[in-house]
Amino acid sequence: MRVITREEIVEIVTETARRAGLTFEEFMAEGEADLLTDAECRGEWLLYKDALLQR
Repeated sequence: MRVITREEIVEIVTETARRAGLTFEEFMAEGEADLLTDAECRGEWLLYKDALLQR
């Protein structure tokens, strides 16, 4: 089993957000506000939000 780091998660979602026309900051804000409409962004938000919200 490989553990994925928060930094790797940030890289993954940053690339997904970029493809959807969002910055990482916009991705985070829209995720927290439950406003993500892009399916891939929403899926990654649901998958990784706990790790992303740990600051």
